[in-house]
Amino acid sequence: MSPAAIVAFVALLVGVFLVIVALFVWQEAKRRPSYEPLEYVVEDAVKHVDAGMSGNSRLSKADIRRVLEYEVFYLQGLAQDDRRNPVETVAGGHEASIEYIAGQIEAKHGVAYSHTDIEDVLRLEADYLMAIGAVGEPVEVGEEE
Repeated sequence: MSPAAIVAFVALLVGVFLVIVALFVWQEAKRRPSYEPLEYVVEDAVKHVDAGMSGNSRLSKADIRRVLEYEVFYLQGLAQDDRRNPVETVAGGHEASIEYIAGQIEAKHGVAYSHTDIEDVLRLEADYLMAIGAVGEPVEVGEEE
């Protein structure tokens, strides 16, 4: 083989190698998400709820944190019942979650929060979840089109 043919052959091999590497990089880039994963940070949620609470609220930041933590326990308990069937949850709380949270806090900490205060905390937590993009806009329930 002539030296020119050897150089051309090596250049062809290098080109094929670079194309294969580019394909691997492209495939890996498609596989990875191009967005930052959502993070629910309890302290951020507490700050958001505290800022949104009306001035006449009797709840401190520690009280708000306690309510949020028991809501997480409540949701984990729902998920544990039957892992094969997904749990439909409602951001902002509902009567069963409010009852659970109030009962657990009173039983374990000896403190009684009003249902209105707990409901306000859960409503503002839903606002926090919307702000970080964890949930979408509220869906209006109406007639199907």
